[in-house]
Amino acid sequence: MSGKFVRFLIVGGGCALLYFVLMWFCRANLGFAPFVATICAYGVSFCVAYVLQHRWTFRSEATHKVTLPRYTLAQVTCALLTAGITQAISHIYPQSPNWILAGVSTVLASGLSFVLSSLWVFAVPQR
Repeated sequence: MSGKFVRFLIVGGGCALLYFVLMWFCRANLGFAPFVATICAYGVSFCVAYVLQHRWTFRSEATHKVTLPRYTLAQVTCALLTAGITQAISHIYPQSPNWILAGVSTVLASGLSFVLSSLWVFAVPQR
C-alpha cells in the first residue's frame, strides 16, 4: 500500500470517528435535533478532512481556490453515486443485510474519493 493511500485511510477513518463523536455529543449533551446535529457534525468533519487531505495526505501545492470547490464536488458525487448504487442493490436484492449495504457504500465512496482526490482534486493545475 502506498503511503498516500494509508494517510488517506487514516484521515478518513479519523474524520468518520470525529463525525460520530460530534453527532453523539450534539444530540446527548447539547440537545440538538437530529438534523441540526448531523449538519454540525458533518460540517466540522468535512472541514477537518479537507485540510488534512490537502496538507498531509496529498501534500498538494494547488490553491484552496482550486481544490476546495473540487473537493466539495467530489464528495457530493461520491455520496450521490454510492447512495444510488446501494439503493439499486437493495432494490435488486431486497433481503440484503444493512451491514452489507454499509460496507459496499463505504468501499465505493472511499475508492472513488481516493481516485478523484489523487487525479483531480489535489492535483496541481497545468499551466
